[in-house]
Order: sequence, then structure tokens, then C-alpha cells
Amino acid sequence: MRKVYRILLPFLVGIIVWLILEITVGWWGFRVIFPWIGFSISVGNLLRRILKGKKRLVGRKIAILMILPCLLLFVPIVNHENFQLGGVFLLILAGFFSKGVIHYAIAKIFGPLIWGRGFCGWACWTAAVFDWLPITGNKKGIPEKAKNFRYISLLVSLSIPVYLIFALSYNVYSDYLNKMEMIWMFAGNALYYAIGIPLAFMYNDKRAFCKLVCPVALVMKPTSSVSLIKIKPKQNDCIECGACNKICPMDIKVMSFIKEKEPIRHSECILCYDCRMVCPVNAI
Repeated sequence: MRKVYRILLPFLVGIIVWLILEITVGWWGFRVIFPWIGFSISVGNLLRRILKGKKRLVGRKIAILMILPCLLLFVPIVNHENFQLGGVFLLILAGFFSKGVIHYAIAKIFGPLIWGRGFCGWACWTAAVFDWLPITGNKKGIPEKAKNFRYISLLVSLSIPVYLIFALSYNVYSDYLNKMEMIWMFAGNALYYAIGIPLAFMYNDKRAFCKLVCPVALVMKPTSSVSLIKIKPKQNDCIECGACNKICPMDIKVMSFIKEKEPIRHSECILCYDCRMVCPVNAI
């Protein structure tokens, strides 16, 4: 019964979030978005239960791929929304709190206090494409200093809206809302894919974009570092085989935490649980 509860929990959470937003905000689309996200994650969890060996790793990849059309296509097309960081910040500067702002608040500001960077591991529509790239073999390794480029990316994402409003007197209400939002959303994601896919092959690393360019990772880091849900060691002793380190998509030294019986307190952890899937002694 406990296993069934764990599988269904994301779907139940999705329904609860939908009901809360339906009452407080009143947009019909919430009844599609959050139950579907929860259902997709529950499907991923189910596949991880019924598949064997490394085949279980496909569960999360299917879940994140199921969520992609909901956030990348359904919301922008139905409600002309731009969920990208720059677009959301533009609306905040204009004092307009749309569904995109609600999305950011739930998924990337306050949500990480509970599930850390689980959005990156299970619901990011950009990473959903990267996770299915035909890349195998050892990663080439990304220098730690190179990861600081994300700060430049974050600065650019926040500076463009500031420049548009305060330097060019851009009218968000007449020129952006319900007119340019969807175009910005698709153009921004096309740019992310155009940068991220070559980076993935260059470093032989599907998540190279997340480590080098994605500004959202920096937004989520402060709250995710103190998140309630963390990957933790079990009572079983770690045999230091290194399988968890090798499989981690974010290059976290998982074994160093597990062998010391410590939860993974690392802001790069995307809560994918791939390390748990490959641990031969069930120590995670």
C-alpha cells in the first residue's frame, strides 16, 4: 500500500495545487496543467517500479517528455504566455502578475523549498529534449569556472526587460500582452535549444546547457539548498563502487555524501534519483 501511495503522490499533489489555484485565481487551464504534471510524474514512478535494472532510468525521461507539450505548447498557445525568465521579469516590472508569474513562484521560487530543483529533473521542457539526445560514453568534464557563465546569462535575462521598460519606454500592456508573449516564448526556447544541443555534443554531456548557460538554475539555488526533500542514505552501507557518481547528470559526488551517511546537500541536485536506480546495494 505504501508503494502505491508513493507512486500516486505526485498526481494527488497536482490535483491539490489545481484546486487551490482554481479557487484563488480561477483559470480553467490549471485543471489541465497540474493534474497532468502530477500524472506524468506518477507514470514515471510507476515505470521505475515495474522495469528492471538500468531500464528503470527511462521512467523519469518519459515523465519529463510527457510534461513538455503541456508547458511548452498548451499554456503559451492557449493563454499567450511566456514562461521564460525574461518574460516573467518583464511582467513583474510592469506590475502585471499573470499565470507565468504564478508558474515561477510555484516551480522555481517557493516550490524548491520543498522539492529542491525537482523541476529541473522532472518538468523542465528544455531539459526534456536534452535528456533524449543520443549521447553515450564518458563526459568530457566541464570546468568549474566555466559554470560562472550562467551569471552572465542571468544578468542578460534580467537586463533586457529593464532596458525595454526604462530606456525604451516599452508598453507591456499594448505591445506585449496577448500579442508578443507567445512569440518571445518560442523564440527564447529555440535559442536555448540552438545553444544547448551543440553544447551537449561538444562536452558529451546532455545537461551541459544546465551547467553552463541556464539562468533559472541560479534562481533556484538559494531555496533548493535548504529544501525539505533530499536524497538520503539508507541503513545499507555504501560499498564505494562509484556507480552513483558516474550516473549523476549534474556531476555531483554522490558517493561522498552516501558513504558518510549524509543527505545530499548540493544545490545542483535535480532530485532525479538516478543514483538510487543504479546503486547495487540499495544504499540510497
